[in-house]
Amino acid sequence: MARVLGIDPGTGSMDILAIDDEGMKVLFEESVPRDEVTRDPSIIIRIVERVHDSVGLDAVVAPSGYGVPLKPAREASDEEICEATFIHGRDYVARLRIVGLRELMRLFRSSRLPAWFTPGVVHLPTVPRWRKANRIDLGTADKVYSAAAALRAEVELRNVPLSETRFVVVEAGMAYTAAVAVKGGAIVDGVGGTSGGPGFMGMGFMDAELAYALSHVEPGFSKARLFQGGASSISGARTPEELEALYAESYDRAVEAVNALAEAAAKAVAQLIPSLGGPPERVYVSGRVFRLPRVGREIVRALENFMAAVGGGPVEPVPSLGSRVKEGATGAALIASGLAGGRYSWIVEALRLRESRGSIFDHIALERGLVEAIKAEFRHCP
Repeated sequence: MARVLGIDPGTGSMDILAIDDEGMKVLFEESVPRDEVTRDPSIIIRIVERVHDSVGLDAVVAPSGYGVPLKPAREASDEEICEATFIHGRDYVARLRIVGLRELMRLFRSSRLPAWFTPGVVHLPTVPRWRKANRIDLGTADKVYSAAAALRAEVELRNVPLSETRFVVVEAGMAYTAAVAVKGGAIVDGVGGTSGGPGFMGMGFMDAELAYALSHVEPGFSKARLFQGGASSISGARTPEELEALYAESYDRAVEAVNALAEAAAKAVAQLIPSLGGPPERVYVSGRVFRLPRVGREIVRALENFMAAVGGGPVEPVPSLGSRVKEGATGAALIASGLAGGRYSWIVEALRLRESRGSIFDHIALERGLVEAIKAEFRHCP
């Protein structure tokens, strides 16, 4: 069938998974700390090229930030890469993590690898336009990976007919808590990490009044602020593992932080119920926070209680093909299989990735001149 590779660009690590989709054999897996990638993005290219030289890859799904309408990486324009990693000039000089991602996307574009850039939720035709109004982050490209991994589990492992699938994937990673709704095999809505409730690092959605206040006292509003205000800030824990230890000691602020994470997950599912036309038949969970023994279990318990209250189905982890990489890497590899014409072509077709279109800024319902100014500012970059 196909030998493929997928990359999940998490905040804490960038995870690489290569598989042979005929026997579902793992050919390679590695997790690279994100700070290393920010310092030297070429480290990822070198790893993938070594795998390609060793096994002969048919397709690679590369990190795509906020997403790019589906295309081979070599065909992506500068404007698309800038938009998929958009930041203002001061954040570029500060070299936030997203700068390393931008440079990595450019390296993939110029490489000899059979790499693809893939869409975010906002690019998909299966999400109605009214759900996209004034939204940029309905779920980044890697959230589509997690949905792909859950879709495989639902159809292939649990034998649910594609047309009858109705589930939500909740992801709680190093930075954010996000969720994606899937109905009839297609993504129909999403709650992005920056538009939902608190995550470990990020506060999620920002009260518009707070945004107004910040814009006046901090004129150079940085994207770094989007990685603050979450469970880490509430508890003082620097890592999810520190939060786990503080929670085990019943430290008050840690309990508050975990309550915030648990309610954020449940509220994300609740927010997506109208888009599904009823409670999901299953909630899948993925991400670093869910792997914490106590904290992860507490969030799952909150989801289970909510699902029982609304008459929904069980809560289960997204199955991962690798042993050391995040679930998103599995989904990225499955999409790569489909793009190579392999075993999981049906996932690419069901998600209608080939029909992805447009810009992340297309659905801002403000004056035309303002929207055009935003596009002009962020579709060009150093």
